[in-house]
Amino acid sequence: MDTQISNRQSVIQIVKAASSDIMTTLGGDTFGFALGLMLLHTTHSAMSFGLGSIIYPLVGLLLVIPVGNLVDHQPHRLLILGSKLAGILAFALYALLVPWLSMPMLLAVMMLTIVACCDKVTTTAFTAAVRELVNPAHIKTLATIEQAAIATIQLVSPIIAAALYAWIGFAGIVWIELGMEIISALIVLTMRFHPVTRLLADDHAKSQWQQFRVGLRYIRDRFTLRTIVLVGILLDFLFSSIDIGLPYAIVQTRHLSSAQLSWVLSAFAAGILLGNLLLMVMPTVKRILRLVLGLGAVIGLLVVLLGSVFLSTLNGQWLIGLLIGWSLLVGIVLAFINTPMSVYMQLTVPTELLGRVDATFSTLMQLALPLGTLVYGSLFQACAAGPVYLVTGLVIIGYLSYNMWRVHHSVATKQIGNDE
Repeated sequence: MDTQISNRQSVIQIVKAASSDIMTTLGGDTFGFALGLMLLHTTHSAMSFGLGSIIYPLVGLLLVIPVGNLVDHQPHRLLILGSKLAGILAFALYALLVPWLSMPMLLAVMMLTIVACCDKVTTTAFTAAVRELVNPAHIKTLATIEQAAIATIQLVSPIIAAALYAWIGFAGIVWIELGMEIISALIVLTMRFHPVTRLLADDHAKSQWQQFRVGLRYIRDRFTLRTIVLVGILLDFLFSSIDIGLPYAIVQTRHLSSAQLSWVLSAFAAGILLGNLLLMVMPTVKRILRLVLGLGAVIGLLVVLLGSVFLSTLNGQWLIGLLIGWSLLVGIVLAFINTPMSVYMQLTVPTELLGRVDATFSTLMQLALPLGTLVYGSLFQACAAGPVYLVTGLVIIGYLSYNMWRVHHSVATKQIGNDE
């Protein structure tokens, strides 16, 4: 039987969860940036800053089935604490080995693989445990605060990492990351995970694949959830054109400085932060599917606008100012897409399936980025940025317009409810 979580308990849990997230994310981002600097200085490899973007999706793909099943069948608190303990031990060992590094790249790959495994378990278990931490009225608050905190950290972590790297070196940063992981684990120890009733029949006797297929069927059989997953994957794939093409177009094509590029990229995180702050004071979003499709089409229009900008002769401060404003607006729109999607899953997917559904969704989203990177990396080498962005934006608008027609048709034929 479920235990009623009071508003006061929910607020306390939100503060603790956000504090743990801040510690983990700030430490992880600082460590990742410093690791890239260390590898760049010691190995002079162009892959220095790209290891995480390769390892994390691969680990996510390999672990999607076992982690999804594990999270849906085991106590979430024990899984989170166990994965954090494994990460702490890995960082402690790595900190001891750093002064004696003879194969920094190999050790970095091993370390990132362990961290990626721990992160996959932790994030999936935390997502599945939200209803054990706060009551339904506070799920949106928890999601927006966590997203706002992460966006803030993404703004400041490169600056902090660069300053710490110059001051105490890479070995010192590893010890700081170890300390932050310990503090995060201690915070989790103080959190209370309230029991939640699991309504579906236990399926421990089934194979790993049979257990996981239950979650896949759940996604397949629900129009709204299935459409949201597909739209999220497409947007992540096509949005890799921004990650790859924007730095290339600004620095290589328009010959502007790296400092100017950093302002443009930082505006994304600032927009996501601002969007989540706005969401905190707004009521819970209704008609989630129409919201996601409509705002996704807005993203398509903004990408078309970006293509038009790069087809123009704008340059210098005017171009950078326009791109900063564009990035800020895109970040706000993304916040209004991502956070309501997360809240919708938390409120509608059964607790006993949330691990499998979230593991599937997050893994597919992770895989979309490197695939998009490969495709758009080739496109930007062969074509100018303007036409690539114009076509990408039109594809987004066309696909989402088709899905909006499908939603309208499904509502008219009563295949889905009018609130979608």
